[in-house]
Amino acid sequence: MILFQHFLAVLIVVGFPIWDMLETRALKASTDPRRKIRTYQRILLVEWGVSLLAWVAFRSQLFFTWPGANHTVLQKVGLSFVVGLVSASVVVLLLQVFVTRLNQKLHKKVLAVFKRIAFILPLSREERAWFLLVSLTAGICEEILYRGYLIQYLAGAPMHNEIWIAIGISSLAFGLAHGYQGIGGIVGTGILGAVMAVIFVVTGSLWLPITLHAIIDLRILFLVRPGERFA
Repeated sequence: MILFQHFLAVLIVVGFPIWDMLETRALKASTDPRRKIRTYQRILLVEWGVSLLAWVAFRSQLFFTWPGANHTVLQKVGLSFVVGLVSASVVVLLLQVFVTRLNQKLHKKVLAVFKRIAFILPLSREERAWFLLVSLTAGICEEILYRGYLIQYLAGAPMHNEIWIAIGISSLAFGLAHGYQGIGGIVGTGILGAVMAVIFVVTGSLWLPITLHAIIDLRILFLVRPGERFA
């Protein structure tokens, strides 16, 4: 089982960024109008498949921190603070959607920001339906893999590293797996991954990171309207 855990960690840390690079290159080069949908379908298949492997490796422990977590410095931050932080983040995200849909000038600025990743964003209604599934899958599966599995693998058995090392490596891996967003996206996603990791370690559960992650991805469906073109 330990060899299997090592294999799975290498797959997440090394395999995902390579797959992201190859899939992004193929998607950008394709002229097939349904190629984007096939990319969405592959994301669903890969993330749920690897998450199932992670569940086999750690089973129910995926949703809880290791026993020693109660003695870490992060626990002293307090559950109430983290819950407040997540709640405030959700409110800000919802306000962003609300204000952007009312303010046309701000809406154009948002579209301009999204232009660099427009190749993977949904335009048609069918693409948006698949993207909805991708967003929910990312919220669930990526938290299971990068927080539930990878942090426990690095900080608990079998690696037994310091928690800060585990958070750093898992966050870096999370950022690299989003290479399609460019350097800025990798850095930003890595920082977001660190925030999710802190929430996971403090609360001892993946449910808050999953909820926040899914909302962050789902908001794109409200910021970008069906058939809309990017500036």
